[in-house]
Amino acid sequence: MAPKETFVIVGASLAGAKAAETLRQEGFSGHVLLIGEEPVRPYERPPLSKGYLRGEDGADKAFVHDESFYDKASIELRTSCRVDSLDLKRIA
Repeated sequence: MAPKETFVIVGASLAGAKAAETLRQEGFSGHVLLIGEEPVRPYERPPLSKGYLRGEDGADKAFVHDESFYDKASIELRTSCRVDSLDLKRIA
């Protein structure tokens, strides 16, 4: 049996979260790893800076996906993880 492919997405931002979501929606069944330096799951910066900071919205409204999304979609989310370089020869 051939090993499944892995997609590594560096940057657990709105774009990273949506890229991981799209991989699953398009039928990719391999390993999806989403890595972000921040200690929380991906969130949308404009709603956070506007509604949350003005006290109009709760913090949960700023997150791209609810807390259970990543487990349900089999997306490995690593927070508080900084990527400084990639060793392409090692992972190829």
